Amino acid sequence: MPINGNYYDWESVEIQLNSGGAAIGVTEISYADERSIEARYGKGGVPRGYGRKNYKASGSMTLDKDEAERLRKALGGSFYKASPFPIIVSYANTDQDTVTDKLPDCLITKADTSAKQEDDNAGTVKFDFEILSPINWNGVAAY
Repeated sequence: MPINGNYYDWESVEIQLNSGGAAIGVTEISYADERSIEARYGKGGVPRGYGRKNYKASGSMTLDKDEAERLRKALGGSFYKASPFPIIVSYANTDQDTVTDKLPDCLITKADTSAKQEDDNAGTVKFDFEILSPINWNGVAAY
């Protein structure tokens, strides 16, 4: 297969947090949603239908310490007392259309940091968060 251009890579990703503008100290972001179903049985061994469970969305991100501090201040001084805030993730480059996912109403549920001898980037902070409204996948609401 010939090489026809630049595909999305980490340089193509722009993340906007509540701290204003594009966050440059983000080293990782991950988000997912789900809506499980449960097979319903009656007589016999095959499902007669299904029941739907609740929609759930969550994610995680890793920030450099300085970026984490900007976010903490923007959230009013505490990660856990903050109101829900949006995270916007855009994938863009000159060879492809821009894809923008909106993660509305995020609340941080866990902050994890560490540092050790010889770290070149000591104190990165990994956040887990819940997304309280459906993810908007490039303009289409998940639910």
